[in-house]
Amino acid sequence: MAEMKENKLKFINTIKFRMLLVFTITIGVLLLITTSSVIVMHVLKQTVNQFLEQDLPRVEQTRKLNHIIEKIASDAQRLAEAQTKSSLNQTYQQIDSLLMELEDISNSLSKNGVKPDIVEMLLLAQQIRSQTQLGFQLMAASLDLDQERLLLKNQLLQTSVEVLSELQTTVNQLVQFSNQYTQGIIDDFEQEKNTVFQMEYWAIIFIIVISLIVIVIVVVMQWQIVERGFSQRLEIISQSLARVPKTSEETQIPVLGNDEIALMARRLEKLLEKALQIQLMATTDDLTQVANRRYFFQQVDIEIKRGRRSGREATVLVLDIDFFKTINDTYGHDVGDIVLKTVAHTCKNCLRITDILARMGGEEFAIFAPETTLEDGQVLAERIRRTIEMLEIELFEGTTVKVSISVGVAKLSSLCIDINQALKKADSALYSAKKEGRNRVVVSF
Repeated sequence: MAEMKENKLKFINTIKFRMLLVFTITIGVLLLITTSSVIVMHVLKQTVNQFLEQDLPRVEQTRKLNHIIEKIASDAQRLAEAQTKSSLNQTYQQIDSLLMELEDISNSLSKNGVKPDIVEMLLLAQQIRSQTQLGFQLMAASLDLDQERLLLKNQLLQTSVEVLSELQTTVNQLVQFSNQYTQGIIDDFEQEKNTVFQMEYWAIIFIIVISLIVIVIVVVMQWQIVERGFSQRLEIISQSLARVPKTSEETQIPVLGNDEIALMARRLEKLLEKALQIQLMATTDDLTQVANRRYFFQQVDIEIKRGRRSGREATVLVLDIDFFKTINDTYGHDVGDIVLKTVAHTCKNCLRITDILARMGGEEFAIFAPETTLEDGQVLAERIRRTIEMLEIELFEGTTVKVSISVGVAKLSSLCIDINQALKKADSALYSAKKEGRNRVVVSF
């Protein structure tokens, strides 16, 4: 009793250990997923923040810068076309204000380091400022002169036209340069944006892959530790308990290991071996190792029910060893036992696996052949008779004995399905064979 309690405690501890191991592995892989996801999302967040805090404002400022330069180009054209001093002053002030805004934005774009493109635009802006100021002064001076000083006025206008023409050329250079610079910034921005999106995509893929790997690991560990190590092996043991073993192979339980479950399987194998021995003792004739009378009727009853569903005939053979009492009286019961075993073994070798051979008592045997017509049963009986007739049973050195059998054959059909009645008819045919001289087959029609 104490040993059973100890084994039960060991078994429970084994189950607890396996479940704890699965739980620990599951927690570990979940922590791995969480840590990996946090690291990936942190890197991704930094990249996105950099994208939002630096790249996006730079693009907006660049676009604003390009818009200012386009307005400067438009105002420079209006400056050359100004007809009054007020419009001239207003246009000049607008250009000057735009140039100041351009310088502010350029300085903001270059605050993280001097950029050659920004420096080039600032130089062009300074040149535009000087040309605008000179053109404004010439245009203003020409507008202040009256018609009496027409020659000087024309000279000033001619000079201002040349200056404003140079201004327009410089502005066009700035516009062209600004467009190229803006396009480069936008291209960099698009490339950076695509990089961020790709990082986000691969981060999601990474998390999914890690999650799938972890799921696979957990499933495999679950199968290895719980299913294969515990549930599957207990299921095998349960199936072994549910069947009655008929052969020594069926007593073997394919459960490996050195734990309590494997120990349980080994103990169950011993119980199944004992159950097989009891089963054989209850169903097998101890001397000849064929079915006994009781087991014969059990199996025949099953076959008759099966034959009733299929509507097929069956055949019963009853055979008896000729002059068996004489053999016993002449050579002794030990020789009689050898003869019985030899005849049983020979009959068994002549039968199909579905045929049932039993020792009914003494030297009498019965054979039930399912799905066999009366003609085929007669052929079977004749084959067994000839085979036994040809035997020379060696008793000891230089001494042999020959035996023969008499066989009675009867059929079972859908009209006659009583095994006892069929056995009586076969036994009656056997009596006729004995009466007619033995060593023959007689069929009961």
